[in-house]
Amino acid sequence: MKIRLQKNYSTYRVNDVVECDDAVAARLIADGRAIREQQVDLIETAAVDPVAETADHTPRKVQRARHELPQPQGRNPASG
Repeated sequence: MKIRLQKNYSTYRVNDVVECDDAVAARLIADGRAIREQQVDLIETAAVDPVAETADHTPRKVQRARHELPQPQGRNPASG
């Protein structure tokens, strides 16, 4: 049974929620040291993890042919 302590008991402090045997809980409640903790029924639900999408293909850098590369502007050594 779960109880909430109203007074310090052993190593427990006030407002601690403790799970203990029914006999011990009944004794502490009768002595005024604890009150019965209301149990909350939990409802379990299923959760679906999102699926991460990843790329299947890594794009490659397209290399231009050497004659397509921009030529530096300036003096043409062939023209002299």
